[in-house]
Amino acid sequence: MGGVTERLRRAGQVCWAIVGMAVLLAIVGLVGWTVRVVFPPLILASAVVFVLNPVVTWLQHRGIHRVLGTALSYAGVLGLVALAGLLIVPIATDQGHQLAKDWPSIQGKAQSWIDNVSADSQGTFWEFKGQELKDSLFSKNTPLRDQLDRVRRLGLRLFHILLILVLGPVIAFYLLVDLPHIGRVVEDLLPEPARPEAVLLGRRLNRAIGGFFRGQLLVALIVGAMCSIGLAVIGLRFWFLIGMVAGLFNIIPLIGPWVGGVPGVIVALTTGSPLQALLVVAIMVGAQQIDNHFITPQVMHRAVQLHPAAVILALLAGGTLGGFFGLLLAVPVTAALKIVLGHLWHVHVLDRPVEAHPSSASTPSPT
Repeated sequence: MGGVTERLRRAGQVCWAIVGMAVLLAIVGLVGWTVRVVFPPLILASAVVFVLNPVVTWLQHRGIHRVLGTALSYAGVLGLVALAGLLIVPIATDQGHQLAKDWPSIQGKAQSWIDNVSADSQGTFWEFKGQELKDSLFSKNTPLRDQLDRVRRLGLRLFHILLILVLGPVIAFYLLVDLPHIGRVVEDLLPEPARPEAVLLGRRLNRAIGGFFRGQLLVALIVGAMCSIGLAVIGLRFWFLIGMVAGLFNIIPLIGPWVGGVPGVIVALTTGSPLQALLVVAIMVGAQQIDNHFITPQVMHRAVQLHPAAVILALLAGGTLGGFFGLLLAVPVTAALKIVLGHLWHVHVLDRPVEAHPSSASTPSPT
C-alpha cells in the first residue's frame, strides 16, 4: 500500500512539474513570438553546429585547437560545395536555360489542359471555373502598382533569406568554438542533485537531434540522386532540376518526392505523354518507399524513434504553426519531447534507475 501511495505522490509531482513546464513554455513562446525574427538564423546555426560538431570534436581529440578545427571543417564544407558546383552547375544551368526557353509552350499547354478539365467538370460535384485558376496562375493584367509592390516584397524576402544564410554560419562558427565552455556554464547552473540526470538527458537529446540533422542531409542527397537518375532513364525534360527539388525537400521527412512529383507530372503532361506522367509518379512513389523502408532506417541509425503516423501529425502541426521552419523542426522537436517525457515517466513515476531507462540501450553511441 505504501508503495502505491509513493507512486501516486511521485505521479502527482510529475504532473505538477509538467503543468509548470507548460506554463513556462507558454511564457517563453509568447516572448519568443515577439522576437521571432532572430529564430531563423539561430535555427540554421543550430543545424550547422549539430552537423559539424562531431568533426570539430574529433579534430580536438587529436590535438587540433577548436578554432582551427572549426575553420578546417568550414573549409572542408566549402570545398565539397565547390566540387559539387563544378559537377552540378553546368547541368543545372543548361536545364534552367532550356526551361526558360520552353516556358511559354509549357504555359500554353497547361492553360489548354485547365480549359479541358474545366469543361469536363461542368455539372459535377468538383466543378470549377478554369479562367479563375488561369488568372491566379498566369495573370498578365496586374496593375503596375501591384507589380511593383510584389517586386518589393520579393526583394525584401530575398534579402531576409540571404541575411539568414550569412548570419547562420557566422553564429554557428562562434558556437562551435565555445561549445565546451557553454556546456560547462550550463552544467554549473544546474542544481547539484539534478546535475547527473540532466547531463545524461542532454546527451541523449544531443545524439537524437544531431543524428536527425546529419542523417536527413545524407538521405536528401541519396533521394535526390535516385529521383534524378530515374527521371533521366524515362527521358523526362529537366530531370536534374526536378530530382534535386525532390532531394532538397526530403530534408523534411516524407515530403520530398511528393513535392518533386508535382512539377515532374506537369512537365511530363506538357512536354511528354500521360504514360510518362504515370512513370514519374511511379518513380517518386518508389523513391519514397525505398527511402522509408531501407535508407532512412539505416542512415538514421535509430536516432529518432518515431512512428510514421507521429511524424505525419508532427509535420502537420509544425507546418501550421511555423511554416517551412516549423516543418523542418517538427520531427526533432517531437523526438525531443518523447525523450524528455519518456525519461520523466520512467525515472520519476515508475521509479526505475536512470541506467535502466529503455532509451539508454537504444540510443546510438556518441559521435
